[in-house]
Amino acid sequence: MTTENAAAGTTGEKYEPTASQKKLLRLVYIMGLLLVLLFLGLIGGVVWKAMKPKPPAAAQDMSMGLGLSSADITSVELDGNTMAITTKGEIIVVDFAKRKVLLREPLAQ
Repeated sequence: MTTENAAAGTTGEKYEPTASQKKLLRLVYIMGLLLVLLFLGLIGGVVWKAMKPKPPAAAQDMSMGLGLSSADITSVELDGNTMAITTKGEIIVVDFAKRKVLLREPLAQ
């Protein structure tokens, strides 16, 4: 044994892993490769999603079919999600959140 080998702590014998150690090492390599491929797939998915154009939002029909003309409306009052429309012949109360007519009452003449 030389002094260099003694200082380095080696005796000149080569280490030879067993068959089960080789299998485990091969498994670690496969899992590392799989992890890298999944990470690249994630990055590719994010880039693909960012580059894909978004479809235009469908225009919502806000008409509720009240059958009113602008000449019939005398006043409109808002209170939160409800709107009271006063016309020449009736009062209409509409709930915006539910998109429903809550009240449609004729005016007493």
